[in-house]
Amino acid sequence: MNVPPEPGPDGLRRVPVLVVGGGGAGLTSSLALSDLGVESLLVERHPSTSVQPKAHILNARTMEIFAHHQVAADIRREGSPPENCRAMAWLSSLGGDEPYDRKVLYRTSAYGGGELAERYAKASAQPHANLGQRWLEPLLRRHAEERAPGGLLFHHELLTLDEDGTGVTATVLDRTGGRTFRVRASYVIAADGGKTIGRLRDIPMEGTPTFLEWINLHVRADFSPFIPYDDAVVNRVSSLSDDGTLEHCGVVPMGPRRWGRHSEEWTLMFSRPPGGKEAAELDDETIVKMVRRTLKLPDAHPMDVLSISRWPVEGTLARTFRSGRVFLVGDAAHRHPPSGALGLNTGVQDAHNLAWKLALVLRGNADESLLDSYEPERRPVARRVVERALFSLFNQIAFTSGTGVVPGARPEWNRAQMTALFSDTPDGETRRAVLREYFDTNRITTAHLGLEMGYDYADAGFVTPDHTPRPRTDPLGLLCPQTARPGSRLPHAWLRHRGERVSTHQLHGTPGSFLLFAGAHGGVWREAAKSVAQRHGVRIDAYAVGAPGEPYDVDGEWYRLRGHDEDGVVLVRPDGFVTMRQLTYCAYPEDVLNDALETALGRRAHAASRKGHD
Repeated sequence: MNVPPEPGPDGLRRVPVLVVGGGGAGLTSSLALSDLGVESLLVERHPSTSVQPKAHILNARTMEIFAHHQVAADIRREGSPPENCRAMAWLSSLGGDEPYDRKVLYRTSAYGGGELAERYAKASAQPHANLGQRWLEPLLRRHAEERAPGGLLFHHELLTLDEDGTGVTATVLDRTGGRTFRVRASYVIAADGGKTIGRLRDIPMEGTPTFLEWINLHVRADFSPFIPYDDAVVNRVSSLSDDGTLEHCGVVPMGPRRWGRHSEEWTLMFSRPPGGKEAAELDDETIVKMVRRTLKLPDAHPMDVLSISRWPVEGTLARTFRSGRVFLVGDAAHRHPPSGALGLNTGVQDAHNLAWKLALVLRGNADESLLDSYEPERRPVARRVVERALFSLFNQIAFTSGTGVVPGARPEWNRAQMTALFSDTPDGETRRAVLREYFDTNRITTAHLGLEMGYDYADAGFVTPDHTPRPRTDPLGLLCPQTARPGSRLPHAWLRHRGERVSTHQLHGTPGSFLLFAGAHGGVWREAAKSVAQRHGVRIDAYAVGAPGEPYDVDGEWYRLRGHDEDGVVLVRPDGFVTMRQLTYCAYPEDVLNDALETALGRRAHAASRKGHD
């Protein structure tokens, strides 16, 4: 059990990093900092982790991060088996007896499963996972508390935040005991969903304000008689109501012991458009009736409602991701619809990008200007995610045009269109073919590998360019061309090392370390790495791929992706992104490597800044 922090002689509890918020991004920040040897204190105003299932898809990039911090295996153990999260299905209803009820509108592979598996496996050794936040967050909390005993304080609320030239002083309220205490920190990570720190620091959210209200029901029910597939990670019901309008509701299996169509618990999701009755005005009983009507559940079919949540849907981005010594991550920095399962994943990746930088700065191994890289690296990624999530949300209902159902048309007309859609006639066959064309555009929501991990940080100014052209990106974000160009995520390829098959990412085993992959003639680079690492007080795990006793490439994939010859080298940052690539022989490897490391540690940026002020 955690105890309130003990004050020092000056009445302050001193800690290098204060993390505000105990959701996915905050908990990831805590455990990552612990793995990096940095003490932190996390405060969360709620008494526990989320009681709502919330987000559940964990994409491959996020699972790479969790594998790096030794939690991926537990997530897979507690989450959905792969065979139960491979597809997305659109259904016309769960019940009902109209000619168009209980039909499959469309089905497609999703989130790296099914037909997408081969494409995703080429990009990462980590398949996606599926575990709702109601179960994920306690798992992350357990790991974080094991690594930082007493370092996580739930039911504690940040009240004030004051900054001076050397740190930040926070006032924290113990909501159980009612007393307050003060915390002195060098830096603050705002993972509070924008509840407090954005307001205290006067950081506005920019973009599309609330335009929908989302309602989630967490229910316990047996939907197996109504769900046709056991591998659908999401079922989307679009049913024709009595007044002739299409009503939409997500039906998402949440396990937690059985999965797929036999899940014991589910999330039911639907939205309220502007101009209608606000979600807050709808009592729970009315909401349950609305959902049952949309799903066309038989009146006698039991459904135990565990909780109902209402939340505004927006598409916004914090004007700045940094305010002095305060850094915004997760929903505090970006908010958008759940379309594409990008929110939690982006927050985890924010935390991972920031943690190693804070650790090296706090230890004195990096210049403080390295922290200036957080916003220019992560904000463009978040902007793209917000834009895509907004577009995907509306694209998911664009298929309505393919059904022939017209908003505002007479109910008789719309019922006739849906009946014709499923008729066993040439016209019905044509209508279904057209509908598939509409649905096929939804792959931007379910198969966006390029969006998940194809971003790069080359333009932020903290990697050493090699002046090679940036690979063309897929505008739909479906494909992820792997490259070892500086600024890009380290490409995944399989190597053989010490008799085992290992991914390039698995050789990056120690949190906080740099990774060097040289060619077969890379002995000089390994020696240079030892010298430079000692000079800067960092760790560099160095390999000469293809040299005797070193990892070697069996199928040639790494040789194809690395982009350098046997005299060249790739240097990778602690977060798994390439910071330097030397394409061929160089006469002064130690100097080149030293310059690259100084850039990665922010020292070149600091020198440039000082020169600009001289």
